[in-house]
Order: sequence, then C-alpha cells, then structure tokens
Amino acid sequence: MKLKKDIVLGNIDGNNFAIATGRLSKKLKGIINNNKTAAYIFELLKTEQTEDSIVEAMCAKYDAPEEVIRADVKEIIVKMNEIGVLE
Repeated sequence: MKLKKDIVLGNIDGNNFAIATGRLSKKLKGIINNNKTAAYIFELLKTEQTEDSIVEAMCAKYDAPEEVIRADVKEIIVKMNEIGVLE
C-alpha cells in the first residue's frame, strides 16, 4: 500500500497536514490534520509499504511496546482506507 499520488503532505508552524489535489480533491475536501505519529506514517507511505514494514519503522523510531504501535498503525491505516487516500 502507499499514498495516492494526489495527496500532498505539508507542515506549517509545526502542524502536519495532508491535502488532496487533482481528481481526488473532488471526493476528499479539506485538510487532514496529522499528529507526529500519523505524519510519520503518511511520510512512510510515500513509497510502497506493508503494515509490518510500518510497524518495524515505528518501533525503530519510538520507544513503545510493539503491540501498542501495531494497534496504532492499524487504526490509522483503517482511517486512511475509509477516506480513500491509499492505493
């Protein structure tokens, strides 16, 4: 899985966000505000990833139990699928 090409990531004054452009902007209107964890997952998803590869990268970056990270990653991926930003 990876982000659709019409998703643009940004950061203004420490606030991470994603916006839809192109054809996707007709379906997904507005800004997706991301905390640091979600922003990192969005960055990872600029390239092809699996849930396991995201969890592995998150475990290397954050000092938290793998089961907690896995649950958080799963929750974010479900939300990303619901709003249609993943290929």
